Amino acid sequence: MHRIRSWSNLRAVPPVLVAVWILTIQSSTGAPAEAAEDSATSRASGGAVPVATVPYLSLGMARVRSHDTRFVDGRDAGHAALYGSGERFDAGAVGNGLRFHLAGGLRLPHRLRVHLELAAARAVDWRGGTNYRASGDVQPSRASLDTRQLLLAGFRDFPGWEIAPGRTVRPFLGAGLGITRYRLGSYVQRFPEPDDPRGSLRRGPAGEIPSTALPGGSGQNFTWMLTAGIAMPISGRINLDLSYRYADAGAIRTDIGDIAIVRYREDGTRREIPVRINETSADYRIRAWLATLRVEF
Repeated sequence: MHRIRSWSNLRAVPPVLVAVWILTIQSSTGAPAEAAEDSATSRASGGAVPVATVPYLSLGMARVRSHDTRFVDGRDAGHAALYGSGERFDAGAVGNGLRFHLAGGLRLPHRLRVHLELAAARAVDWRGGTNYRASGDVQPSRASLDTRQLLLAGFRDFPGWEIAPGRTVRPFLGAGLGITRYRLGSYVQRFPEPDDPRGSLRRGPAGEIPSTALPGGSGQNFTWMLTAGIAMPISGRINLDLSYRYADAGAIRTDIGDIAIVRYREDGTRREIPVRINETSADYRIRAWLATLRVEF
């Protein structure tokens, strides 16, 4: 059973609370005008659909990229430290992967919305570079990352601009809290251009590049997100929501375990050296452009 880790990220909750406060103030100050607007909408629809609570489903896709993903030594469990110094690390970012979103929620009075959202991304590339001593200027690394995210999110729609009779584009702000579950695997660091090509990082007889394979890792973290976007009406019940998101999903970690150090002897024979190490960890912050279709019922 996985336990929630990186509760230290609670320090990031204040920005979410500020956003919620702003949305609450806006909701209170705009309530009279919006109540009149909601009443007019209800009359126009013949009262068939209560404005108070309108359920909806949304389905969409996000283009995701991580921000400042730098692996360093994690907690000391009594084994060797991979980097051994704050000056040594593996810095990189998740590539422009795709993440799928599914949500169900309610549109509430005063242009408020709330929904529960599930998002998932599979086999997204993480690419970085290490800076070990005497290992060359180019030390590429690569891993694969799967994530699943469950968020409870709230949104505030604002007065917009009419693009056609009865069709209004509305900007919105939102915030959410939840859990991100991750699985990190296929993590390999390579050394194609060592300072001494004839030394311990020499290539194999067929040009094989020395490498170090790290243990995978998995876990789940507290997550918060902020978002801003616009809702564009497509029909009476369908909106296209386009938004930008920033989320802090805690830290991703490699497990305590054996690294596989692959090297080549002077005679060309391959050797693999297992060394047990502590975990390594990296903050996982996400930037995403999201497009969803929201269908009201």
